[in-house]
Amino acid sequence: MRPLRRLLLGLCLSACAEDSAHVSASKVAPQGSRFVLTARAPNASPAPELALSQTWIDLLKGEPARDLPVQFSLESRPTRLLQPGWSLAGVAVAPGADAALVVEYGVLETRGSPTSAALDLRLRFESGKEQTQRVDLDLRPRWHSLTLPLAVAQGEAVELTLSLAQPAIGYTLVGFPAPRLHVPDAAPRTVVLITSDTHRGDHVEGLPGSVAIETPAQRELAARGVTYSDCWSTINITVPSHVAILSGLHPRDSGITDNQTMFAEEPTVLAELFRDAGWHTFATTSLNLLTPAHSGLGQGFERMIAPQATRPSTKTVDAALRLLDEAKDRSVFAWVHVFDAHGPYDPPPPYDRRYYVAGRDPRSPAIEPEPGMRVPPNLPGVRDAEFIRALYRGEIASQEHELARLLAHPRVKSGIVALTGDHGEVLGRHDIWWAHKDVYPDTLHVPLVIAWHGAPVGKIVDVPVQNSDLGRTLLNLAGLDRAPFPGSDLARVDALESDKPRFALGGARTVASITQDGWHLVLQLAKGDEGEQKTHRAPHQFELFHLRVDAACERDLAATETERAKVLHARLAEWLAGWKGERFAAFKRTDAATVANLAQLGYASNTEAGDAAAPLFESDCRCEFCSSMK
Repeated sequence: MRPLRRLLLGLCLSACAEDSAHVSASKVAPQGSRFVLTARAPNASPAPELALSQTWIDLLKGEPARDLPVQFSLESRPTRLLQPGWSLAGVAVAPGADAALVVEYGVLETRGSPTSAALDLRLRFESGKEQTQRVDLDLRPRWHSLTLPLAVAQGEAVELTLSLAQPAIGYTLVGFPAPRLHVPDAAPRTVVLITSDTHRGDHVEGLPGSVAIETPAQRELAARGVTYSDCWSTINITVPSHVAILSGLHPRDSGITDNQTMFAEEPTVLAELFRDAGWHTFATTSLNLLTPAHSGLGQGFERMIAPQATRPSTKTVDAALRLLDEAKDRSVFAWVHVFDAHGPYDPPPPYDRRYYVAGRDPRSPAIEPEPGMRVPPNLPGVRDAEFIRALYRGEIASQEHELARLLAHPRVKSGIVALTGDHGEVLGRHDIWWAHKDVYPDTLHVPLVIAWHGAPVGKIVDVPVQNSDLGRTLLNLAGLDRAPFPGSDLARVDALESDKPRFALGGARTVASITQDGWHLVLQLAKGDEGEQKTHRAPHQFELFHLRVDAACERDLAATETERAKVLHARLAEWLAGWKGERFAAFKRTDAATVANLAQLGYASNTEAGDAAAPLFESDCRCEFCSSMK
C-alpha cells in the first residue's frame, strides 16, 4: 500500500475483480441489498490532453480504489471512482418485491469543459431479464441521488453495471457510494450512540457525588433507561477512546494510543455490522480529528458530516436531525459526537454565568488564586479557579440542552440510545489544570446512560463498567447478537461482574492503570509531560489509592499497602504484556500542520509516543520500583 494514498484520503485499495459470468444469489456479498462495487479495467487510457490531476492519477494508477472517503462540503461518503472507459459492477439481493434502485453520485473532477455527462446503467436479473437506462448527470459539485423503480421479485439477485458515456467534449470523473435496492421499512428501528467529548463522570445531574448541574438529556434518558454511575474510559484522549468504543478493542490491542495515528480497516467496527444488516448508518461529529481521512473512523458509515476544525453542538445536532428525517423509511444506526465541554471554555449566555456566584468579579485583585493555578489563554486576568470550573459546567449544561432536542425526535424517543463520554477533564487536582492528563478518575470516569424498550427504567447501576463494551451492548439490544464483536453486554445488569479489573492507558503510552475492588494503581511507563504537571514520576514509579475513601486520589498508599500494591502491580504487568503493537495502526501523521492542529486543541504532549513496537512494560525490570514489587 502506497503511503501517499493513505496520506491523501485515508483510503484502502483493492485489485480489479473478474467479470461475473452470470447472476446468482450465491455470488452476493453479506451486505445483501447493497451493491459492493468492483472495478473493471478500461479498454483504453484517456487521451493525454484530458489527463486527470495528479491526485486522482495517483489514486487510480494500477488498481481501482475502494471506499475513498470523498467529501463534498462537510459530508463524506465512502466512494468508488469511475472514469470513462472503466465500469463498476456488483450483485445484490432484492429485500422485497418491487424494490427501487437508489444510486448516489458526485462529480469529482471535469477536464476540457464538458457541458454534459451521462451514466449508463445495466441491470441483469436472476430471472434472465435485462434492463438498461442512460441518465444525464448533474455536474454540480455536490452529492446527488437517483431513484429508479424496478420490477424485481423478493430475494432475486440483481447485477448492476455502471459506466460513463464518453462526453463529446472533455472528461469526467464520478464517485459512487454503494448503490442499493430499497424497499421502505414499515417499522424502521433506531439506534443512536452519543459521545460527549471531555465530559467528567461527576458532572451528571442528580447522581451521588456529582456537582450541581443540569443535564436534561441524561435526565431524560435515565428516566427511561439505566444509568451506570461507575463507568470508566479506556484512555484519556479522543481518537483512541472513540476507536475503542466503535471497535470494542482496548487501545492496548488496537495500537491507537495517540491522536495522530489512523485506525486500519482490518477490524470490523460497529457501523459496518449495522450497515451489513441493512441499516442506514450515519455520523455527525464536532471535531476534525474524527473525520475518516484523519482517524479512519468512517468505516461502515454511509454518510458522515464533520467540520473542518470544530463546531458547536447545535450545528451537529441540526445535521443529525436532518439525516434522521431523510432516512424516514429506513432503520438507522447513528453516531452523534459533541465537543462543547472541551477547552477553551466559552459557553453561550445564560450558561456563561449560570454556575458562578452572581455579581462576583473573577478578576478581582481581592481573590487569591489557587496554588499553582494556570489560566487558559482565552481567560486572561482570571484569578478565581471556580469561575473556570463554572464555565466548564456551563458548556456541559448548554450542550445537554442541544442534545435534548435530539432526544425529543420521535424516532430517538422510542429507539435505543446510549450516551457516554470519551474521557474527562482535570480541573486542578494533581497540579493538572484544564486538561485531560494522566489516568486518575478525573479523566477516566465518564457518564454512561443507556435507554431501550424493556429496560429497568430509572435504575442506577454502581457496578464498575467500561464504555468499550457499548458496541456489543447496542448490537445485542438491536437483535444483532450473533454479529461477531468483542465485549460484554451491559444491558444484562444482573450479570455484570463487580470484581472485574479495569485497565487504562494514558495518551502516548506514558502511563497505565488498573482499578479493582475499590483500589486504583497508577504505573508510569515512560517519562511524562512536565509542562502540564509537577508530579514528575520516574519511569516505573507507581501510586496506589483507595477510591472508596479517597475518590480524588490525593493520598498515595503505595508505601503502606505493599501487599495489595504487589497484587495489582502483577496483574497490570501481565495485562501490559498482552500488547500487540501497531497491529491495527495504518500510519501516523507527523506533518507540521497536524502537529500544530493538535497543539491548538491541547494535545501537544501526546504527539510523540516513542518506539511504537517496543513493549509497554519490561516484566524483568530491576529498577528500584520494580524490585520492590518482587
